[in-house]
Amino acid sequence: MLTILRILILAIMYFYFFRESFLAELVISFVPYIIWIIISALIIEIYLILHEGKKWRKYKSIRFFFTILITIITIWIWTLYSSEFFWFYNQSDESIRLEDNEEWIKVFYANIYYKNTEYTALQQKIEKENPDIVILVEFSDEHEDEMKDFFKKNYPYMNRNSRSTTLAGDVVFSKIPLENITETHLVEAWTRNYSYMKIFSDEYEDWIDLYVIHTSAPVSQKNFEMRNAQIVKLLSDLLKHHIDWAPLMIIGDFNLSPWSYYYKQFIKHLNVLNALSFQFPNYTRSLLQQWIFRSHIDQLFISPEIKVSEINIQNLTWSDHRSFSFFFSL
Repeated sequence: MLTILRILILAIMYFYFFRESFLAELVISFVPYIIWIIISALIIEIYLILHEGKKWRKYKSIRFFFTILITIITIWIWTLYSSEFFWFYNQSDESIRLEDNEEWIKVFYANIYYKNTEYTALQQKIEKENPDIVILVEFSDEHEDEMKDFFKKNYPYMNRNSRSTTLAGDVVFSKIPLENITETHLVEAWTRNYSYMKIFSDEYEDWIDLYVIHTSAPVSQKNFEMRNAQIVKLLSDLLKHHIDWAPLMIIGDFNLSPWSYYYKQFIKHLNVLNALSFQFPNYTRSLLQQWIFRSHIDQLFISPEIKVSEINIQNLTWSDHRSFSFFFSL
């Protein structure tokens, strides 16, 4: 058992330095759990040094030296991964509160899971939140059939990307005017795994660029490469079509954790903050709909012109993701 644990520690160290691979991506997506594994290994190693040290030093000095070495390596790895974890939540200590003299728009976002049949619960959730904009990922034809009357009555504007005609896609319902840009400006938009639209507000007298994202889940080498290609294409389109001075919001299921090598490659080219880094911790995805093995793969990027307040992350019935709502203003 101890040997297996030590091999695991060395493997975790390897994944830290060679994080571009498929396996490293899976491991690093669950950084909080890795830290606990490292701490557990460290406790065991220290216990062995304290309780078996005399015997090892006398009879098996090489074994004692190896235990000391593994302990030092374990502490080092714990330091590396801990700094990675807290890097994300230390991006901003900004605390924004609602002010009466500002106009705020409320958004409700959720990856609702395409097999989710709790239509009434979802409708009640939206009614309770009463947002100005509803953004749903994995919105299927069945969801539309069951909830179309509700959305038609309460949200006169809608944008749904073209890939949703196959199985499940992204949809935005809004009380505020929307202009769909995805299919009018982008060629073969259905291959992009995102929607691009503009929100117009009379209060701002201007458009806000909104991208809604859902990339492929990297559950295999093939899907991992597919997701990476989608992220690269998204970044290319952003740099090509987005005007620097225009307010920008990018939201969705990126299937990409903040600790991923590809996450940092994506954001380094954009002048944006991840608004979900303002709160700790935010695990938005659970493995196999269980409370354990959660990761953070839903993201909310905003340009500096946008202020976000009152982010509220909640569980969503029969979804493997958590939903969140927030207010934003310019």
